[in-house]
Amino acid sequence: MQAQIRIYTINKGELDNFVKHFNEETKPIHDKVGWPVVASWVNRPQNEFIWIRTHADAADLEAKTKAFRAAVQAAGITLGTTVAKMEVRDVEMA
Repeated sequence: MQAQIRIYTINKGELDNFVKHFNEETKPIHDKVGWPVVASWVNRPQNEFIWIRTHADAADLEAKTKAFRAAVQAAGITLGTTVAKMEVRDVEMA
């Protein structure tokens, strides 16, 4: 099993809006395409949203990425408008 730890620095004053958008739009699309979001946190002092999603391997990551992007486009959702910086760490689960 592999995971992505994603750390987003959110534009000042937009953290609560981002969390709402994530919970109401982004996470449900992950659920729809079978891409588990296993945890998420808010680091308010740093204006960060941190979350983890998992996949089986590189081929699964590619397939889920394509499915997710297609579902986002079909839903007419725009992603990333309040994200100032994005860091993605790909890790293997022990």
